[in-house]
Amino acid sequence: MDSGVLPRVDRQILLYQRWLTERLAAIEDPEHHRLLRHFATWHQMRRLRATAAKRPLGRAKQETTQAGAFLTWLADRGRTIEHCRQADLDAWHTEKPATRRPAQTFLRWCMRTGRMPRLTLPPQVITQDQAPLPQHRRLAMLRRVLNELGGGPVLPGGAAAGVGSG
Repeated sequence: MDSGVLPRVDRQILLYQRWLTERLAAIEDPEHHRLLRHFATWHQMRRLRATAAKRPLGRAKQETTQAGAFLTWLADRGRTIEHCRQADLDAWHTEKPATRRPAQTFLRWCMRTGRMPRLTLPPQVITQDQAPLPQHRRLAMLRRVLNELGGGPVLPGGAAAGVGSG
């Protein structure tokens, strides 16, 4: 097997292909089946082959599963991917943000390949570049903003002048 005559086959890719075949067989809607098969073939498999030697292939199943879930969810709303609106994407992502995020790979692919309108997706990863701001820095920033907006002076305790506490 290691003689070099045949190309090396990654076990994870083989497992993904087997899983994908079973997953696609369970999809009843022919258009959903076709779209997910294209996504898996032309995006996921190409990416998996390129990264197989470098790192684990963990996200592909979750991305494909969430892509199918999005298509079903959209169909339940009476829409196809071609007629997806910004309000649909916003609603999808607000329901279960962490669960919905893996569908973004599929959605970006659909937009890039002209299968759906170009819409705005929420940020994929929210990172915090630095440590949280200490209280004195937050208050200084608040003072500056309120002064620039003409909101009146900010008192030393952090409250804006003329604004009651309750």
